Amino acid sequence: MLKLEHVTKYYDDFRAVNDLSFEIHEGEIFGLLGVNGAGKTTLMKIITTLASPTSGTFELFNTCSENDELFDNKKRVGSLIEYPAFYPNLSAYDNLKYYTIQRGIVDKNQINKVLELVNLTGTGKKKVKTFSLGMKQRLGIALAILNSPDFVILDEPIN
Repeated sequence: MLKLEHVTKYYDDFRAVNDLSFEIHEGEIFGLLGVNGAGKTTLMKIITTLASPTSGTFELFNTCSENDELFDNKKRVGSLIEYPAFYPNLSAYDNLKYYTIQRGIVDKNQINKVLELVNLTGTGKKKVKTFSLGMKQRLGIALAILNSPDFVILDEPIN
């Protein structure tokens, strides 16, 4: 599903990721462990194309990072990196409805499915700004799996 070859990322003179190579296959659970500032989030941003590697390449679903078709494969990835952006004055349902429109997800029943999966079906019209931290985190997971992805990336999943 994912193959990295000698991926390095610099921000000016700071090396955030250093010559990283590994593979993740279908059905595997893979974890990155490291101290704060070790480059874990930067790597996840590279994999989700929110950042570009300074050098090296990666393949996502057998499509090279240097190939324009990689962006088509991005639709098969769900991610929760850092803090998701939600509209605080909208409900959980309405926030996810916005993202279905943005992502071209036609099946609106998917919203109810993911809300049920993360145990947020009873929130009704309650605004996200009134949610507890745990509720916001579960809504973030709902957003990550909204498109029924083949590959899920979670930053700080223990939180």
